[in-house]
Amino acid sequence: MLAASIFAIVLLAGTSPAASDGFVAIAGGPFQSTVRYDGDDGKRSVAAFAIASHAVTVREFDGFVRTHPQWARDRVPSLLADSGYLANWPSADADAPVTHVSWFAADAYCKSFDARLPDWAEWEYVAAADATRTDARSDVAWRGRTFQDGTPRAMDARSGANANFHGVSGMHGATWEWVGDYATLMGDADKRGAENGDRLQFCGATGLSFANRDDYATLKRVALLSAMEPRSTLGNLGFRCARSTP
Repeated sequence: MLAASIFAIVLLAGTSPAASDGFVAIAGGPFQSTVRYDGDDGKRSVAAFAIASHAVTVREFDGFVRTHPQWARDRVPSLLADSGYLANWPSADADAPVTHVSWFAADAYCKSFDARLPDWAEWEYVAAADATRTDARSDVAWRGRTFQDGTPRAMDARSGANANFHGVSGMHGATWEWVGDYATLMGDADKRGAENGDRLQFCGATGLSFANRDDYATLKRVALLSAMEPRSTLGNLGFRCARSTP
């Protein structure tokens, strides 16, 4: 009965007050991922899809909570969000990327207007672009900026000034992002569920499954996501939505 109730909450659909536009079309194509799975070479084929041009903001998520009150901080079940859920409300900047949201909450938000969280390959594919190139990862200077960028402009979910080749903003800002299949991002020596709490060892192990260990921005994001549970929340972890192309 409890499992059925949780499932119903997660999949509850409705009309979100957040605009369902603001998506940009991504053509897709072959892509060399930094992440290797089970010893593969990291080569991927990313199908065409659409992704939101900016991360979901506090204002947009607040509208979702108002129309889906079961996701309010004082009503969400502990199995779907930890005690940090929306912990920075109501003081959070309404136009900043929403953070302190669990994977369950992010998934429900996107599904509320027929969208979904992007898969890791999709997120990584879009994040590889700079303003003029679809894949700028060989540029050492650009790679350094993606790893260190925490400027107010990068933190602004709606800023078009830092948009990449695809017209997508904030991929390398101070707020990192959930992906739909985050649980597949495990290192060779997975410590999920370990009781010793040594997450530094876990993050180091994650690096062993990388094809390019110089891609620091990607490595750090995978290390973080690998250590999360779907109910976990963090002050620097938000999300954006995506849609499959029919």
